[in-house]
Amino acid sequence: MTMNIVVLSDTHLTRVTQELQALCARYCDAADLVVHLGDWTAGCVLDYFEQYRLEAVCGNMDDLAVRMRLPTKKIFRVGSHCIGLTHGWGYGGDIQAQLLQAFDGVDVILFGHTHRPLVERVDGRLLVNPGSVFSGRGPQGRTLAWLRAGTLLHAEIIEL
Repeated sequence: MTMNIVVLSDTHLTRVTQELQALCARYCDAADLVVHLGDWTAGCVLDYFEQYRLEAVCGNMDDLAVRMRLPTKKIFRVGSHCIGLTHGWGYGGDIQAQLLQAFDGVDVILFGHTHRPLVERVDGRLLVNPGSVFSGRGPQGRTLAWLRAGTLLHAEIIEL
């Protein structure tokens, strides 16, 4: 059985907007699981997402209400796949090497922070950054990721 997972990061919202509600109606309602990789910014946004089956971490821009409720790193299983979550960190450097070291033994690493979408396999592990749903950087616009976890793991970036 395949599980459909919507992966979001870097919402950077201080309130629940109509645009967020529309995005969730389109993507989160259709998913079996919602993953948010931090930088919610405000606790009320996390509250809104708790209507879904949710796996999540906090980010560097989150307020205390979010940081008190969510870890900075998390590992969980979907079927036979081990999935690692973190927001990410730093400004430049080789974040991929750091992620691979921090999440030894997982099948997929989901991370945010850079606002730059990425789907890449490194040494048999899948690295996925969904980008930012509301504030893309550089040539990348607003994006999220869709992860299918069945016998195999497959991820794609969705442009909004």
